[in-house]
Amino acid sequence: MRTRVDYGQIAAKLDYAALEKKLDQMSQRDPPKKRKTAATVLEPLRERLLTLHRNGWRSAQLAEELKAVGVPVSPARLRECLNRWMKGGDGATTTRRRCRPKRLAANAQPTIPAAHAGPTNDSQTGLRLTAR
Repeated sequence: MRTRVDYGQIAAKLDYAALEKKLDQMSQRDPPKKRKTAATVLEPLRERLLTLHRNGWRSAQLAEELKAVGVPVSPARLRECLNRWMKGGDGATTTRRRCRPKRLAANAQPTIPAAHAGPTNDSQTGLRLTAR
């Protein structure tokens, strides 16, 4: 079991002036660089790769050629980049689409099976008995 952190004790011991100075120093520096991805490495070759792909080169073939010159990219990752580029996006603003439930038309009524269409005299079989 983990012990709980007592922030009251930390606040009592904390040197806010030193912390403020440290935060000011951090704000003057550049933030740490993000890790490069396959898409960022291949970005300068974007148009050439798209042209080759449109001319019939498969992503597996392109990935093999890229590996031969020192760019270790999988066919799946390259295909993902090509698809994103063909859609015209950079991938930074792409969001997943959510499936929305299908709605009934405003005047459509849900279908009710005949066995449940109304009250019955025999509740065990679900059959409607008529009086004679």
